[in-house]
Amino acid sequence: MTKKTLLIILPVFIILAGFYFLFRVKPVDVTVFRVKKGEVESTVTATTTGTVQARALSKISSQYTGRIKRILKRDGERVKKGETLLEIENNDANAQLRLAEANLRGTKTELSQLLLSRDMVVSQASSTLNQTRAKLDNAAANLDRANSLYTKGMISKQEMDSAKSTFDVAQADYESARANELQGKMKDEEIKTARARVEQMESNLQLAGVQLGRTYITAPYSGIITELFVEEGELLSIGTPVLEMADESTMEVDAVIDEVDVGKLRIGQDVKLTFDAFKEKQSLGKILEISPYITTTKEQNRTVNIKVGITTGQDGILVGMSTDVEVITGRAKDVLYLPTNAIIEKADGQFVFIAEKGVAREKRIKTGLSNWDTSEVIEGLRGGDEVITSLEIKKFTDGTKIKVVNKD
Repeated sequence: MTKKTLLIILPVFIILAGFYFLFRVKPVDVTVFRVKKGEVESTVTATTTGTVQARALSKISSQYTGRIKRILKRDGERVKKGETLLEIENNDANAQLRLAEANLRGTKTELSQLLLSRDMVVSQASSTLNQTRAKLDNAAANLDRANSLYTKGMISKQEMDSAKSTFDVAQADYESARANELQGKMKDEEIKTARARVEQMESNLQLAGVQLGRTYITAPYSGIITELFVEEGELLSIGTPVLEMADESTMEVDAVIDEVDVGKLRIGQDVKLTFDAFKEKQSLGKILEISPYITTTKEQNRTVNIKVGITTGQDGILVGMSTDVEVITGRAKDVLYLPTNAIIEKADGQFVFIAEKGVAREKRIKTGLSNWDTSEVIEGLRGGDEVITSLEIKKFTDGTKIKVVNKD
């Protein structure tokens, strides 16, 4: 090659090289996820944050009319079952209790006296009746013998009359003894009436005790007082709300699910709960109730309400807290999966880009169970395939030059 030819070719080569380096397509930096096996869950997410509620939330009302004497527990205080929360003035209730006790003592004393009297009368009447019966039997025998002898002329009429007189006296004594025995039996009716009065006085005493107990408002279960409606010195009537308390031992979450997902919900399904106050901590729960009807409001689409019982991770959770709610509607183990955000949805199917020899290759896939984070791969990928997860994938075409800078 002549010097003249080199002088012509060299500038052309330099110009072409400059154009190449100036206008060449630079590879795009991407991150990839290597497809692998693991567990995938399909979930349904609540449309809004859920709210923690106490399973039992009760308004405690007065069962007694009177003025508040003392308030022992106030808003925010935790109490145990049976603990006294509030006391109502109870002088009248105490007086009624003492009166009932006195009345019961009186009727019991009356009953005791009647029983003692009845026993004495019955004992004495029984003894007298036996004695008079023996005398009557003896007098009757003597009278029969006297009649026989008198008929034969062996005794005088005076002796006969004496035997008859003795019999009449014995018979009168016997009838008197029988009357006394009947008096003893009549006392049984008096005793029965006295027993009924004792039972009535016992009921009155029990009622007085109940009324006195109603002057002390106690906790129906262990929990926390959420609101106090009264102050000391106020006059209460029967049915007046006094306070509200909640049972924190069992809490639940009220959540709202879009109607399109209603068919996926079942009682007893597991639920993931992430609280705004504890982002690093996840609690678990189960669906307790699913509303039987759809709710429609101006602020929301058509939705259904559910109640979720918190089963684990309840420590530190307070009534009224907000939480994100994810219902687990399905679970698959030992399946291929990839990040959900790597999937491109198109009219004709689902696609991903994989990194292959410095370029992005588009591949059609088919997915199974899915949630916000991961999706199960049923077709189109193999374990170890490097799926591009960078946000730029929506701008990619098959063959786009790439440079892998990070692998998950």
